[in-house]
This record gives sequence, structure tokens and C-alpha cells, in this order.
Amino acid sequence: MSLILAKVLYNRHLTLSGCFNVGGEYLGLKCKLSLFFCIVLFLLLAACTGEQPASVSLSQNLLAGEVQPPLPAEPAAWQFGFDRRLEPKEDVRQIASLANWLQGQTGLPFKVYYSISSSSVVDDLCAGRIDFAAVGTVSYLQAHHLCNAHILVRGLNAQNEDVYRAAIIVPANSPLQTLTDLRGHTFAFGAPNSTQGHLIPRLMLQQAGLTLGDLLSHTFTNSHAATANAVTSGRYDAGALQDTLAEDLAARGLVRILAFSNPYPASGIVAGPDVPSKTAEMVQQALLTLDPAGADAGALYHWERTEMPQGFVPARDEDYEELRRIARDIGLLEP
Repeated sequence: MSLILAKVLYNRHLTLSGCFNVGGEYLGLKCKLSLFFCIVLFLLLAACTGEQPASVSLSQNLLAGEVQPPLPAEPAAWQFGFDRRLEPKEDVRQIASLANWLQGQTGLPFKVYYSISSSSVVDDLCAGRIDFAAVGTVSYLQAHHLCNAHILVRGLNAQNEDVYRAAIIVPANSPLQTLTDLRGHTFAFGAPNSTQGHLIPRLMLQQAGLTLGDLLSHTFTNSHAATANAVTSGRYDAGALQDTLAEDLAARGLVRILAFSNPYPASGIVAGPDVPSKTAEMVQQALLTLDPAGADAGALYHWERTEMPQGFVPARDEDYEELRRIARDIGLLEP
């Protein structure tokens, strides 16, 4: 339209230029009419050149299903944490090997998360810093209580059972023979939220008629390995350990096992509250196929030293009800 307007004005210019002679004398009424016509035409054409934007109705032009809601953002990698058990370096290597195996099985990216701060695995789960974790029963109960983390699987021990026990150990040459002999002696627990290092041993002491006040003193070493060192070095008269480590140390003549506990549901793998159910199900199904002593042995780092050397079975929250009651009684769960 602009091109047409320019052409018309150019032609009228040529016409108007003929209204004057060589000396500049105006030639008459015809030229006045021509000038008037040109001005009117210019105004009309100028008004027509305003191009209106096209109106598009999305509801009429988009087919059903073409517009999708935004997908929830997924992390660059799913963070995998753990309860500390042995030396940190060994713990990391074991969990890293499991995370790498899971990545190969599911196609999901995983990274091991190790906190050097004072935060616990429960803190990290509930704050969203980690998505999955290998934990003992107390950590699971606390995470479920605080933020509704859920258990996916629990481990199978060397006897292919989904339970474990705690053991109370003394130095190999200790004169102590029974749990009641612990009265007036020093005692080393593991981490405060450890099932085998604290929860079950507290129950064992209660069943023997002992309270913490009956001990000369007690400490929390924060790992099974540190507890073993505290006892074998003679710094503490007795300590609480996971059954498998206690049996290994006893077989090597480094400690003597004073007592075993009854069996309770074993450690497991939990998912944090923000992990999508589909992702959690993928991880659960993969873990149930793990064969640590067979086809998958080469992919794992010293998995025989863990509390789940034979793999996993499905777990349910109600399996932990008895230990939940004990944990609440001794103050390990908030009201």
C-alpha cells in the first residue's frame, strides 16, 4: 500500500509542476483543483496504510494435546547418601559402587553425597540434599517421622535373612562374662541414630536390668569401626557393634562377644519425600534384581562387608513397628 501511495504522489507532483510557466506564473483554476485533489488523495491513502496485526486464537488453531504442562525439573544427578558405618573412605567406595551399578541398570544419573558437616543423613534427606540413602532402622524411622521418607528395600545378610542383630563386645582378655557385669564399667556406643550401635544395645541393657546411670560412663563414637577401636585398644570396657563386624573381629581373636540381641529388620534403602514415585519404583525394582554374590559381584566394592551382602527384598513401613516403639521410648523420635 505504501508503494501505491508513493507512485500516486509522484505522478501528481509531475502534474502540479505543469501549473507554472518558466517564469513561475501560476496558470489558473485547473491547477487549484488538481492541488486539492492531491491533498485529499494523500490523506485517504495515508489512512489506509496503517496495517492491523493479525489476530490468532490459540484455542482455534492448536489441536488438542499440542500444549503440554511443563515437566517437573529433575536434578542433574540423584544424590545417594548413607549412614556412616566403617571408615568414611570405605563407606563412600561401597555406596559409590552401588550408585554406579544403579545408574547402569536404570539409566538414571547418580552421585554419592558425603556431608563433612555435622548434619545427619536424616537432616540431608528431609532438607532435599540427598534423594536416596542406605540407612539403618533408626535413621529410617526418624526420616519417616520427620518428612515421610519411605523405605524401598531392606538387605539380606550372609544367611540370606532380612534381619540383623547387635552384639556387645569386650576385649578378648576381659574378665566380664555377662551383661549384668557391665555395671560400673565404661561403654562405647556407635552413632546416636545407629540401630545396631545404639537402639538395640539400649534394649539389651534394659532387658539386663541396666540403665545408662548404671554405667561408669558412656560415649558415642559415631561409627562401628571407631567403637571397635575403642574396645580393642582398651580405652573402653565394652561396646556395641553390628553382628557381622563383631563376628569378624572375634574370629580374629581381637574381641570377645558378650551377647547377641534378638533379630530385627535389617538396614535398607530409603527414598526422600520429594522423589517421584516412578523414579522410586525404578530404583526399587533394580535393587531387587541385585546379585552381589553372583553376576554383580564385580561391580560392587567389598559388598560382603556390608549389612546387605546377599542383596535386597521388598520392605514395608509396618515391618518396623516394634523398633519404632523402642525408639520412641528412649527418646530417639520426636513427639
